[in-house]
Amino acid sequence: MKAKTILCSIVTLGLLAAGLTACVTEKQEQAKLEAKAKIPRADAEKIALAKAPGGTIKEGGIEEEKGKLVWSFDIATPGAADITEVLVDAMTGDVVTVEKETPAQQEKEKQEDARRGPGGAQGSTGAPTAAEVTSWVADYKAGHPGRGGKDWDINRKSAAEIAADPNLKRLLDLCGPDQRPVIPALAWEYGGNDHQWINPTASALVCCVYIPVSPNSEHWKYDKATDHVTADIYVKFPEQNPCKNETGAAQVMSCLGDRSNIEILVDTANLDDGKAAGLSLAEASTDLYLVLPDGSRVLMYQGK
Repeated sequence: MKAKTILCSIVTLGLLAAGLTACVTEKQEQAKLEAKAKIPRADAEKIALAKAPGGTIKEGGIEEEKGKLVWSFDIATPGAADITEVLVDAMTGDVVTVEKETPAQQEKEKQEDARRGPGGAQGSTGAPTAAEVTSWVADYKAGHPGRGGKDWDINRKSAAEIAADPNLKRLLDLCGPDQRPVIPALAWEYGGNDHQWINPTASALVCCVYIPVSPNSEHWKYDKATDHVTADIYVKFPEQNPCKNETGAAQVMSCLGDRSNIEILVDTANLDDGKAAGLSLAEASTDLYLVLPDGSRVLMYQGK
């Protein structure tokens, strides 16, 4: 499964204690997510299998993918070497994606899982935990004290800097394709009075912001006629969000730490004024929409 490996495994007796701890943690996390789901696993399996007639489920579980709660299943089909991965929305029952995974891709995932191992740098599930990311952030911050703290800003790094720094890359990889992580403990606002994110401990650990693309995507759009950007964001670890019990956009807006911090999210949605996508967004207005854990989307910020 691409997002993460659902099943726990213990590869050596020497890692027994750590493996058991990882399994317990994974089971607890699965139980929490399953309690949120409106579509039970049995129903989700039927929906997924309809996308791979004659297939059998090799592996499956529930996870949060890009801020949406989904059931994820790997389905094997007789006579076919490819695996079909189906994601089913755990709140609505809609099919989110259907993708084929070749034997080469399956082998690559196995090798990556083996390198991580139980309790490895990416955790037993292949996806880092909030606690691991908190540690990564602290280490990165301590190792990049230059320019009065501006060297912390991971979204101001060049391609060469990213390629040369695996600790930087793993932070940027927290979010999916065409997204950038905004990590309040590392983020900076520029323009006149440069300053870091104000009161970062009051905010979510990581927000994932969709960045400029061309052509438009489902989560990021630019209307040239009105010079207006519409971008989605979501909270990476919603269970650790200090405002998780708020409703709608307040799940972020009530925990900004300071209202001016919204400009950092807006600037990220217009990363480098869209230059990498061949756009010119220096004067564009921007609306931000928050994708909630249940997959719904609400207006969070309306630009002028």
